[in-house]
Amino acid sequence: MERLLITGANGFLGSRAAAYFAGLRSWQVQAAGRRELDLTDPAAVERIFREYAPTRVLHTAAVSDVGACAADPAGSERINVEGTRLIAEACGKTGARLVFCSSDQVYLGRPGREDGGPYKEEESCAPVQPYGQQKLAAENLCAALAPGAVSLRLTWLYDARPYPCRRGDLAQALQRMAQSGQSGDFAAADRRGVTDVWELLANLPAAFNLPGGVWNWGSPNEAGLPVCELARRGLAALDMDPELARPRDYPPRELRMDPTKTRAAGIRFTDSADALVRALRRK
Repeated sequence: MERLLITGANGFLGSRAAAYFAGLRSWQVQAAGRRELDLTDPAAVERIFREYAPTRVLHTAAVSDVGACAADPAGSERINVEGTRLIAEACGKTGARLVFCSSDQVYLGRPGREDGGPYKEEESCAPVQPYGQQKLAAENLCAALAPGAVSLRLTWLYDARPYPCRRGDLAQALQRMAQSGQSGDFAAADRRGVTDVWELLANLPAAFNLPGGVWNWGSPNEAGLPVCELARRGLAALDMDPELARPRDYPPRELRMDPTKTRAAGIRFTDSADALVRALRRK
């Protein structure tokens, strides 16, 4: 039986990962939130590895709010980079297999790519925002300190199901609009994948068997639909007027990821638009 340590157990992904893996027979789960594991304290990290002795580690803990990272880059770096360093060092010392949750934000600001995405893992990255910079630095630490570490570059996650731990996500915004009948603004030139967190979790056990390195992980957006168009299709799935999603001219962003490498490993995600419609209709 695998002994799995999940960091960030109070967060959007970590809380759901703890529930998902606890339902699998071959996994024994220790879910650690901020109270159980202070990522700024080397002694706390050493203690939880000594007491629990994990064979697998899923590192989801992070300051993931892009605005918060920009407002306090030094504070978020202590969690996102230095905290990841401590986890990676502990995995390297104990031999625990590490899966680190990175982000598609590492691609924001990709040099020499006027044609935009979808981006492949082997291309160079030069993220322009602190969050993306910190995630890229953390990936490099995982590779250097925890042999065989897998870094998953995640898309924007959403959850259409009722769940205690919520945050602002696309499905939640659309459900709120459907309930109120009010319109909302969505980026007209923001192209990225969006992923049902439960489909991501269903594929996550396989991540521990991947070769070490970085992997694009989540639903592709191969048609290049902007977020506003995804929102309109989601509203239609909720039997609401798609025009309630109003296009807004935020600065354009290209964050689509190429799924070729992941597919070659036998792991497939539903395309972003189809998965969003399915999730909202199921709800």
